[in-house]
Amino acid sequence: MAVNAWFAVVGLVAAIFAQTNRGQDVGTGQCCGSCVIGPQVLAGVPGNNGLPGNNGVPGYNGRDGAKGDRGEQGPPGEKGSAGETGPPGMPPRVNLKQCAWKNLYNDADSGMIVECEFNKISPTSALRLTWNGDLRNTGSSGGCARWFFTFNRAECGNPFPIDGVVYTNNANLNIHRVSTIDGLCYDLPAGPVTVALNVGACDSPSGAPNVHTGANSHSRIIIEEVDI
Repeated sequence: MAVNAWFAVVGLVAAIFAQTNRGQDVGTGQCCGSCVIGPQVLAGVPGNNGLPGNNGVPGYNGRDGAKGDRGEQGPPGEKGSAGETGPPGMPPRVNLKQCAWKNLYNDADSGMIVECEFNKISPTSALRLTWNGDLRNTGSSGGCARWFFTFNRAECGNPFPIDGVVYTNNANLNIHRVSTIDGLCYDLPAGPVTVALNVGACDSPSGAPNVHTGANSHSRIIIEEVDI
């Protein structure tokens, strides 16, 4: 009986030892023989996102791209503000003419002395006429000579005729004087104008003049168109 009990204990120990040697290899984690596999567990919860990293170093500029097509024309822009006032401009070109004579010495007592042709550009401008030259009138009976301008054979009507007079009442008086007759005439149409210097007797006092015009000197008519 004792022998059978001893054999029973030895068999139990051998069985335990055999079961131990068939367990899991500690080094490799692989089952050896008929090891028992434990139950599977659920997957773990994902961890939190990591902190953002630092910005990288800026890269180099890229190459210029190819030239694009021409775009459509845009709408007109808004009207800009007025610019600054510029410097004063140059004056307009002057419409001016001079007719001159050397030693004219015209001894006519009446009628036209000289003419000067002119082209008036504007219908609203005025003409300024100037005579500069020698005038003389002699006589013992109170003669009065009148020199006057005409425009196409008519005297100025606005504002008044352009004229000058010389009166003499001494037979021994024979004086030549350089004289100037000057004035403006308005309401003259544009186009060709024949300006003439004429001479004749004064309306009053009456008397036959003895006239000389432009003796031994240079005489001139100056015509200027003036914007008024």
